Amino acid sequence: MKTDWRRAWRGLTPRVVLGFAALTAALMVACGVYLYQALRLELGARDRDEQRGKIVLFRQALAGVSDAGMLRRNPDWLTHFMVGHDGLALRVLDARAAVLVDSPAALPPGLWRGLDETPARLSGHDAHGHPWQGLAARATLADGQAVQLEIWRDGHDQEALLAQYRNHLLWAGALATLVAAALGGALVRHSLRPLAALTAAAMAIRPDTLNQRLDASLAPAELLGLVNAFNDALARLDAAFARLSDYAADLAHEMRTPLGILLGQTQVALSRGRSLAEYQQVLADNAEELERLARTVNDLLFLAKTEHSEAALACEWLDVRQEVDEVCEFFALLAEERDIQLQVEGALRLPVARAALRRLLNNLLSNAIRYSPPGSVVRVALDARLPGVVVNNPPAAPLPEPLTVLFERFYSQSGGDGHGLGLPIARAIARQHGGELRASLGGDGRLTLAAQLAPSASLVQARRCS
Repeated sequence: MKTDWRRAWRGLTPRVVLGFAALTAALMVACGVYLYQALRLELGARDRDEQRGKIVLFRQALAGVSDAGMLRRNPDWLTHFMVGHDGLALRVLDARAAVLVDSPAALPPGLWRGLDETPARLSGHDAHGHPWQGLAARATLADGQAVQLEIWRDGHDQEALLAQYRNHLLWAGALATLVAAALGGALVRHSLRPLAALTAAAMAIRPDTLNQRLDASLAPAELLGLVNAFNDALARLDAAFARLSDYAADLAHEMRTPLGILLGQTQVALSRGRSLAEYQQVLADNAEELERLARTVNDLLFLAKTEHSEAALACEWLDVRQEVDEVCEFFALLAEERDIQLQVEGALRLPVARAALRRLLNNLLSNAIRYSPPGSVVRVALDARLPGVVVNNPPAAPLPEPLTVLFERFYSQSGGDGHGLGLPIARAIARQHGGELRASLGGDGRLTLAAQLAPSASLVQARRCS
């Protein structure tokens, strides 16, 4: 169960919901702090404006009081201005800090501050611990005596108001966070519906329905690249399955004939008693067929490894002309027997794998000699612009259309004695070197096989090889 919960919390929906909730909570906290501080500052500013107004009023009133004794005997001269102003308190001190006029409220202790005309802020707590905020200013009686005028505001009510406002902000933030999380979850589930449809479509694809593709119109723009990549992978997988099926069919067809010959010869030899010489002849014939089968199997294995290998080649800088001359010397007797002349022209150095190059040259030259008419010329050109090897010969029989059929496995021209793997192997070797093997038919009817052995330049191939 723990594993299931961990897997669920790694999903996209929980992450987006938590992201929505965290973002909303952060925004609500920021807004709440701003609004709370703005209200607190606004209340403080209004209190100070009210206190400044009272100070101006009381200064004017004190200017009409003859002396401190009169003010002490008649405090109503000032206190009647405080009627209807709950939370405000008044106190007047003389230069000895003696209280001339006091408020019924328990104010913080008073001190003579020797102020000038500019009001000064006051703060403190009374005997009950309640906070008070005030302004103090200098005032002058009619006889010229200086007194200290103090206007106080009870901060308890203001703090209670701010605390209530803070609680409202907290509840509003919590509710907004929950609503944002719920809406985020609903939005994510709604947005993931196309993904669920694509998942169902992908799960419906089976080995016998690899030709199906995901409908890109169902995918949102953010998933379009993934859908296209998946469809491309399906196309490659479908093509690989098709090649595998064709390969199995071709292999079965190619093996059926020699196996049938071996079985038939063996059954005939065992149908009655025969001499030692006859048995030896049967075994020799069987050995010849078995050798042919072994060559076919080895070529198939080499072709499969070459076509699907991604490992770097063991390349070295070689004189391709020297390799071509040695291969032509090897085929000289076969060419002379068939009355075919070999011509080589050009020079070329490339970083290639020696064994692979030899096999490519063997396949191209043996194919050209085998399928050229007697008395013809097979030309081998080394082209540095390609870069690679070009083999040109006149075909002895009509060529298939298109010429790419020549590179199909087990394709063999009529009258040929090969097993149809030479050119596919040569093309696989060229591709393994980053090039390609192409066939073309010239205006003079001669067949040209151009084996490119590097992508564009030798240095590019040198960096690819190791």
